[in-house]
This record gives sequence, structure tokens and C-alpha cells, in this order.
Amino acid sequence: MAKQKTDRLTVSYDKDADVLYITEGKPREAIGEMMDDGIIVRRDSKTKEIVGFTIVDFTEHFSNDKPQSIPLKAQFSAVGR
Repeated sequence: MAKQKTDRLTVSYDKDADVLYITEGKPREAIGEMMDDGIIVRRDSKTKEIVGFTIVDFTEHFSNDKPQSIPLKAQFSAVGR
């Protein structure tokens, strides 16, 4: 049976820089790859697994009335406290 990750998402917003950070678990060093839409995909330098996303100019991308999406797949499950 495959081991299931139990890390939580860490989400933080830097208002001065207008940047949203989304990281699996605690923030850690990673290699960033800029996508065409201004989203940076962050990958573990050893495993190449995606460990997070950085959205530059967050309010520019997500402040209008249209629903926006981030091109990623995710699995969610409830975790007891």
C-alpha cells in the first residue's frame, strides 16, 4: 500500500509584494519554474515533486468578478485535530 502524505497546505499572503504562497507542509527550499500565467511552480530540487506554488501579482489575477482557476490537481481529505 502506498504511503499517504499527511502534510497540510501552508498558505500565506504578502500584501506589500502582492504575492500568495501555497506550500505543502512547512515552507522549504525549492526550484521555481515560471508558467505563462504568472504562477511559479515550486519543485523539490532532489525529487522534482511539486511542493508549492507562488502567485505573483495575486490581486491582479484574482480580484475581478470572474471565477479564476489554478491549473493543478489536488486530493483533499479531512484531518482530525
